[in-house]
This record gives sequence, structure tokens and C-alpha cells, in this order.
Amino acid sequence: MTKREKFEITLITKEPFRIGGKEDPLRGQENPVAIVGEKIVVPGPSLKGSLRSEIEKLLIKNYYDKDTKSWKPGKEGLKPCIPSPEKQLSKDERLLITAGKYKDIGCHYPCDPKPNKCKNEVHKICPACYLLGANGLNGFARIPFLYADISTASELYSARRDRVTGTVTQGTNRPYSLVPPGIAFKGTMVITIKDDVLDCTIGNKRNLGEITGGDTWLEQDNWPMEKIINDLIIQRIRGIELLGGYKSKGCGNVEITVSPEVWRS
Repeated sequence: MTKREKFEITLITKEPFRIGGKEDPLRGQENPVAIVGEKIVVPGPSLKGSLRSEIEKLLIKNYYDKDTKSWKPGKEGLKPCIPSPEKQLSKDERLLITAGKYKDIGCHYPCDPKPNKCKNEVHKICPACYLLGANGLNGFARIPFLYADISTASELYSARRDRVTGTVTQGTNRPYSLVPPGIAFKGTMVITIKDDVLDCTIGNKRNLGEITGGDTWLEQDNWPMEKIINDLIIQRIRGIELLGGYKSKGCGNVEITVSPEVWRS
């Protein structure tokens, strides 16, 4: 038997809003917004990435000591990872790892003792990957696509101004699509509370048979099921205030609600 809980997510645009989609020559759109099934969407991966960022910020704020540039004693297991292959990390991301704010390797399962891989190290799963999934391992939360009841967006133009003439530089006038303020996007998030087949319950360490450090972060601080769902998922989604592109151009401010606002087992 598997027990799951559903949470309704509603995102309201407070400013012009844009998450770009694939160019569509048939519609004559060079820079369209993301559309699935004739409806404008906030893609699940975009929402999941923002949620992950909020989880990371909370963990670093509460458990990282910026004065000593280290995690507080006994809280090292709460350090998040950057979920990317090492060779794809930017120089700036490497600086975050050097500063000790992030793990030096993305979470994965199982650990591979082969040379040039895990090198006989055993790596733990961070809180964000526990909830949202790691390389080779599912998480507990399924983040949805959010759909709006509109299929068309406003069309605007951007251009570069010539510094000398003060006029638009030839060939730089490009169209792009925006969703106006006041549009609602909705979807349903599903969290697995307990899976009897896999013998796992959110808030408990999973019984993983392959080589891994596993879910030891649950032993560091007090993490009952309700706190995990409320503090690390519901409140973090509600804390997302900017989403999408063109933020420096006045876009992206959103308000997100989750129903129920508080979960009790």
C-alpha cells in the first residue's frame, strides 16, 4: 500500500512573466513562452529548480557559520549538493564548494568504487535530493507543471540602442512573448508519505542495499515528518517570489499558495 498526499499549487503573476519555450516557425514566434497542449505553462523542472534553491538557502542560513566558513558542529550532513556532473560546474559554483557551502560532489546512488568515480568514498544524500530525487534515486515529492487557462501571450519587442545616434541599432529589434500580471497557473503536487512496497516513509532513513552513505541528515537536528513537509516543501514553495527570465527587465514577480497551507499527519 502506498499513501500519498496531494497539495494544490496556485501561482499568480504579479508582474509580466516569462518562461521561454521552443521557437515555433509555424506560429511565427521567435521567442515564445512555454506551451504544452495549447496552454501556457510553468514547467515542472523550472518550479522544482526554484524549490530546490529555496531549500538550499534555508539550510545554509540555519546551519552554515559564515564566520568560520564551515557547517555548525554535527550539521555537516545537512550540506546541500549542486546536482550536476563535476565537469559541468561553473567556476563560480566551484567557489561555493571551496567556501564549504555545498558538497564537492552531486548526490548519487549507488556509490561506484571504480577508479575516477567515487574512489572508494561513500557519499551521503543531502536533504534536497532526499526530497526531490538524486542521480539514480527517486525522491518523495513529485513537482507538477502548472497550467494557465490561456494559450496566447502578449508580444513585445526589445532592441539595442546605438550609444552615439541614440536610435535602435539595425537588426537588433527582436520580438518576445510575455504573460501579463494577474494570470493564475495551477497544478497538483504529490508527496509520497509511505510506500509499503519499497518499505520507505518520509522522515525515515531508507533501507538502501547498494553502497551509499544514505540519509544520515535525518539524524542531524529534529526532523519529524510534519516538519519536513511543512518547512522544507510547503513553506519553501510559498517562499518563491521570483521565477522565470527577464528579471532585470521587470519580470518574474509571483505569489504562490499551497493548499493545505499546513500539513498534519
